[in-house]
Amino acid sequence: GPRTQRSEGAVTAAGLLPERYAEQARGERAAHFDAAGGRIRFSANTPDAVLNAGAQDRLSASLQLGGMMAAAPPRYPAGSTIVLPTAGVRDTEPWRWDVLPDETLQIDDQDVPCTKLVRQPRREYDSRVELWLARTHAYLPARLRTTLSNGDTVDQRLAALPAR
Repeated sequence: GPRTQRSEGAVTAAGLLPERYAEQARGERAAHFDAAGGRIRFSANTPDAVLNAGAQDRLSASLQLGGMMAAAPPRYPAGSTIVLPTAGVRDTEPWRWDVLPDETLQIDDQDVPCTKLVRQPRREYDSRVELWLARTHAYLPARLRTTLSNGDTVDQRLAALPAR
């Protein structure tokens, strides 16, 4: 059935600062980022978690990764790994993103060089996540493909390039 995700927060000099992340399928569940208290509170009756520096929610992670790449491209060559603390609505854990060689995507009938990042499954029923960031467009997320443990795939693609 339908699923909605929503992230609210602020943009700071250090990047995105999530304040609330919510997912809605049958009902809504949320994670609340309490910067002052240094914790993440979950509405799913799970224990609070420590709010690590730079932590993101599952929705803001791709934008934060794009911002990190845009700020210092040489810091993330192919073969490197980016660790980003990432929260869902029940827990938080470090997501490890492997930086792969560039790939070219077709968007608006144009070849767009992209940095490709992959997060491998961590557990038996976890998902594989692939992210393409458009180098020539400030590392804007151009494609996000999630492959579930059962093989089902959700593939989101940028429909049009932003005007320059």
